[in-house]
Amino acid sequence: MKVVIVDDHQLVINGFKNLLSGGSFEVLATFTNPQEALVKIPKLQPDVVLTDLDMPGLSGIELIQQLRAAIPDQKFIMLTMHLNQQIIKKMLSLKVDGYLSKNAHPDELTQALKAVGNGRTYYSADVTQSLAFSGNQIQSQNPMLTLVLSEREKEVLKLIANGESTKTIAEQLHISIGTVETHRRAIMTKLEVKNMAGMVRIAVQEGLV
Repeated sequence: MKVVIVDDHQLVINGFKNLLSGGSFEVLATFTNPQEALVKIPKLQPDVVLTDLDMPGLSGIELIQQLRAAIPDQKFIMLTMHLNQQIIKKMLSLKVDGYLSKNAHPDELTQALKAVGNGRTYYSADVTQSLAFSGNQIQSQNPMLTLVLSEREKEVLKLIANGESTKTIAEQLHISIGTVETHRRAIMTKLEVKNMAGMVRIAVQEGLV
């Protein structure tokens, strides 16, 4: 997968390059100047552009808007320290493919790239949890992930994403606590996630909460 990184901090760029080196990713170019990136990215034709939000001269939002006008199919992942809901909503309105907090675990960057490269959206766990509790939703561009779940598993996943305890889920669905745990393990296996944050992220992306 061919990647371009745009960030006005060279140390951040170096960190992302090191993280992506030696895997299935090729960093085509990096830019600390977003205006330069705007000119050169169309010629580079990357699969995904990773861009910071706050940059001098041209913000990440402006960069995405102008590149989208030139390359409608270009995929973007926003990298930022901001979890402000208004900014996140702006990203949703721009149909940004991914929104990754710089506080996210390093593994999430590779997960995000793989998801976006495969035509899905990826919003990091802290972003999706923030939106879930605020009543907003991230609509998946490819709402197919939860098709592997049974209707009961979807019910359990929805309640988990809404923050309900195992005991409460058991009471609401009139099943045993052990059965809830069995469903939880099955959901994690089918969705290929390792923790609750991963389940919440997919639940929000799929519009279950």
